Amino acid sequence: GPLINSEAVVSTQSTGAARLAAAVRCHARSFSTASEFIRGPVQVFGIEGRYAHALYSAATKQGAADQIEGQLNSLQGAIDSVTGLKEYLSLPVCSKEEKKATLGGAFEEAGVDPLISNMVETMIDNKRSNHISGVVGAYNTIMAAERGEVPCTVTSANPLSEDHLESLKGALGKFLKPNEKLLLDTATDGSLIGGMVVEIGDKRVDMSTATKIKKLKAALSLPL
Repeated sequence: GPLINSEAVVSTQSTGAARLAAAVRCHARSFSTASEFIRGPVQVFGIEGRYAHALYSAATKQGAADQIEGQLNSLQGAIDSVTGLKEYLSLPVCSKEEKKATLGGAFEEAGVDPLISNMVETMIDNKRSNHISGVVGAYNTIMAAERGEVPCTVTSANPLSEDHLESLKGALGKFLKPNEKLLLDTATDGSLIGGMVVEIGDKRVDMSTATKIKKLKAALSLPL
């Protein structure tokens, strides 16, 4: 079933939260105070990066990095689909204890790994629960790097043909290392007018007609 259902989110399960807290305490040391920190294959910065790297280190030590990735994505699916959950996590009027009890009951019912429960509880205590989705994205970035996956987004004014896509994949593949794999995603944006914008890894190349026109206008405005 779903990781979190609406009934579990709406109702506060104090008994379940107490059992969850006991499980969290058992795993807190491995999450936050372990002597050896395992660094990810790629550095992700910011608040999301700090939590994601801590979770990755703890999960890797337990041999559960892949399992945690799957559960995090299920959690994100719940945040996206359960009405009001995203707003609830950001509401300052809801107390920390209420949020922890509500989510704790839902997590226990769904069998969520204590590492995730511990992280979410910590984020709630630190008033960072509105960053949970960002942590999921950061963790996915770390895991993708571990598998040698290089994300690439190509945005064009109109949908690309299959032949054009294959040609593009071949061209982009030449920039990859032997152990890397291209993960190509496409999008359309009519405001580009023509051409495309390619974002691969941490690089961005703008070859859109809109940008060319903008540069041309800037050049024409200069005094002769």
